[in-house]
Amino acid sequence: MFKKILLGILACVSPLLASDELSIDSLFKKQIGLRSITNVSLLSSGNANSYTMYPNLSITGDPTIWNDTKQLSLNQTFIYTLHPKFDLLVSGNGSYARQEYTNFFTGEYSHNNKWSFNSLWLGLIYTFNSVADFVPQISFQSAVVQRETFVNEDKNFYLKSQNLQATLRGYSDPVVYGIYGGFGYNAKRKFEFAKVEYGNSFYVGGDLSIILSPKITLDLGAEQRFQTEQKINGYQNSEIRSIPTLSIGSTYSVNSDTAVSLSASLGGSSAAPDAIFGLTLWQKF
Repeated sequence: MFKKILLGILACVSPLLASDELSIDSLFKKQIGLRSITNVSLLSSGNANSYTMYPNLSITGDPTIWNDTKQLSLNQTFIYTLHPKFDLLVSGNGSYARQEYTNFFTGEYSHNNKWSFNSLWLGLIYTFNSVADFVPQISFQSAVVQRETFVNEDKNFYLKSQNLQATLRGYSDPVVYGIYGGFGYNAKRKFEFAKVEYGNSFYVGGDLSIILSPKITLDLGAEQRFQTEQKINGYQNSEIRSIPTLSIGSTYSVNSDTAVSLSASLGGSSAAPDAIFGLTLWQKF
């Protein structure tokens, strides 16, 4: 999430380069008002897992074993700055997934297609005063509703997942960078035939945006995530899973209010998706 906020700030870099001297305070100065972040991403799993994309990449509790999943996701986030230190956030997302499998009885390669509303999250972001060359920031988000699948059962869950993240952001000409760590909590889910514990997440990562020109940045990122073991009806059916990812992309600032970015992420373990390609539109109102 903070990669989105960090990159969104870069849409304002052009006028700063043209006038004021850049500093940690001027670069991260926020304006009162509304920002929109629209993200379209394509995930290819290359493994048996199903994934959620927001607020962070994680493995769901559906025990269905797929050969591969191609998932196209749309995420819409609105951030409203009430005060330079305080933001409110709302984010909704949905997806289309093609899940491929081999028929156990015939040996035929088949697939399922599924359209789904995934979740709606509410959150807040608090930005502290700069300390030396860093701006500390903390965010909390809670899932108001999540639409989840267990085998053939679809069910809505309310207030079952929360995410807490702390970030240090900074600037050293010509680089904007962020270092973050967080915790994702998942409460037990009760489906008709099973009680499922997805496991909780612990993660650390960093983002680096190199300002190549007043309008273009090169964006790099790395994240290491651990998801604790999953349990179904109290029985453990997975180990602690390591989900490392590396990403590269570029952001183009159309003007002081609009920016567009392209990105690609690659997984670094058998539990991680093979690749995620993303297109993001940032807009200030």
